[in-house]
Amino acid sequence: MRVDVIRETEGQDAGIEVPWRSPGQTTEYIDLRGDPAAIREIEPARRHRPLHNFLAMLNSGDSVYSTAYCKVWLEPERGETNEFASQIDVFFASVELNLQRGHYEGLCEQMLELLTQDAGDTLRAELRVRRCHFRESGANGYCLGIFLWARGETPGQAELRWGLGLARVQQALLFVSRGVRHWLGQTG
Repeated sequence: MRVDVIRETEGQDAGIEVPWRSPGQTTEYIDLRGDPAAIREIEPARRHRPLHNFLAMLNSGDSVYSTAYCKVWLEPERGETNEFASQIDVFFASVELNLQRGHYEGLCEQMLELLTQDAGDTLRAELRVRRCHFRESGANGYCLGIFLWARGETPGQAELRWGLGLARVQQALLFVSRGVRHWLGQTG
């Protein structure tokens, strides 16, 4: 998998808010940690089982992560190639970890190392540290935007490869979470 880490400078990314609500639309942030059954309200998770599993795992009570936003899309066919893609914004469940950019930089570096072990060219990921405003605490901090693209000869093949790639991203996040748990145990 090809992985790019985007190191944005302050002001380059407008960032996101948690919780959020789309202006003029009915879509809004759903706290899956607080209400796991609400995953049924997320249309892409209903249609794509790998995304459902990813969101359920990241927002479980045992996880050190939470998710803020997700979407999936099929890129228009380019020649004989189709691309299935997704964006998932992830933040740490422990508020203090979200306040320092360095925690996300470290997360990116560890994920980069884990995800690039396979040199295949059908998957591409982009890890982007984004600014995030946490409305409930009034704190400004960061989150991680995970973008994943999978190529295939057909839309179905691209979506299948995307699902396998998303499972690899999930495994990498689980592996990295061991270190986060250790760090939290030492400081807590």
